[in-house]
Amino acid sequence: MNDFDDEPYDDGYGEDEGDQLVAEDWPTVHTPVPVWVMLAGLSAKAFLMYCFLAEHINARIQNPNRRIACPKQRAIAKVLGLADDRQVAPYRKELEALGAIRTEKYRYAGGMRQGYKYFVRYNPPAGYQGQMRLRDFYNAHPEFRAAAKWEGRTEAAKKTAAATVPAQAKPATAPKPAPARAARKKAAEVPLAPEVLKVLEAFRPELREAMRETAHTDAPKTLVTAVTKALKERTAEQLVTRVLRRWTTHGYAEKFEAGRLERPVGAAVAMLRHGECPDAGCEDGVLLATDEPCVLCIERGKNYKADYKKARESKKAAAAAAAARLLCPGCEQDRGTQGALCPLCVDRFERDIAEAAERAAEDVARMKNAPAEWADAKARVLAEAEQARERVRQEGADVLGQLLSAQFAARSAATDIHRLWLATLDAGHDRPQESAPETEAATGVPSMPVMGGAEPGPCSGVRWDGSPCSRTTEAEDGLCGICRGAQMAKQEDLAPSY
Repeated sequence: MNDFDDEPYDDGYGEDEGDQLVAEDWPTVHTPVPVWVMLAGLSAKAFLMYCFLAEHINARIQNPNRRIACPKQRAIAKVLGLADDRQVAPYRKELEALGAIRTEKYRYAGGMRQGYKYFVRYNPPAGYQGQMRLRDFYNAHPEFRAAAKWEGRTEAAKKTAAATVPAQAKPATAPKPAPARAARKKAAEVPLAPEVLKVLEAFRPELREAMRETAHTDAPKTLVTAVTKALKERTAEQLVTRVLRRWTTHGYAEKFEAGRLERPVGAAVAMLRHGECPDAGCEDGVLLATDEPCVLCIERGKNYKADYKKARESKKAAAAAAAARLLCPGCEQDRGTQGALCPLCVDRFERDIAEAAERAAEDVARMKNAPAEWADAKARVLAEAEQARERVRQEGADVLGQLLSAQFAARSAATDIHRLWLATLDAGHDRPQESAPETEAATGVPSMPVMGGAEPGPCSGVRWDGSPCSRTTEAEDGLCGICRGAQMAKQEDLAPSY
């Protein structure tokens, strides 16, 4: 029902004039759609999406905050006739811009997937200036109101009135004789040539029956003209062989059985025409003179396959590129971030930076005489990471580039302090005590104590080629400084990277 009390089609001729709506039935299942949404100028798919969402709302719910619809994107895409559920986004944004719905995102499946909650609005938002009632529509379009005379209205009314009058007996009238023009045309018909008749009779009976149903004859003028033209290049026997072969090879039989042969006359004409090969002596890929395959058709087939393969690969590459644009650049997974860095990857980068700062602080804590500039190693590592992030951000880097720069800066700073700690070990300072296993577990690099005061002796190390070292050493570990440094460098390479 509506509140429009003025009949828009009433032009003074009475209540029976104009178009009328007759309530033949009342819907048992229906979806209430507000008038302001109907008159808001939405696109057809956006309006259909609103109706689909509104159908999910229980009519007994009075609280607006509980009018929530949570259909899957695939279900909405199916109703809207879309091939991809990602195409729903423009219509969702159109309804949000109007204020007909409010959307909230939520994540499920352990945060791996994303969904939407749709809060359906039945009343317009505050400040809405659009049309609210049917009266507003007709006030904005006075050409549809009274005094609008539509073409054919009077005739339609007369036909309606005549249909209501009971039929009366009328005297039988004698059938009219055939017009003289039709008689002359029938007398002037010329019989078809035997060759033409032979080709026409070669078509399959089911095709000829279909032509009689659609064109009222199995020898329409268009088909006769096509046969006459084809007989200038081929004999009647060759055309008969052509139409019988093409009925199957060109797929017309399959279309006919499936009920998809909508133009029987057009199909018959197509079966008569010469193929696409420029060689007049080619008959569907075979030369009539030599009965050998046509070279031009073979080359055309190769080119067609190459073009088809290229188009298919191009389409596949475009689809892959479109899908890649939706992947997270960090983990290369579709996390629903539309190509941006997902929260899991952001947390992983931030956690890596924090762990590098913690390792640097642990290395400084092991030093007895730590450098003054590394007094607060954790804060320094975090500060250098933040400076690197800000620098690349000003240069225009995205979030991934900023996090990569911060991660590299944090790891570099942590590696510098780790090497400084190893250097103190090499110099004989800050040697680990009995807690060596704990140190190894914390750093991942075995401690190598250097103790002096022993008697000089040969070095127990080996050179790069595996030969024994010929140097002497006074260290109790039996290694000279060069072999000890090489061993530390090797162990540092095997240690966890920072």
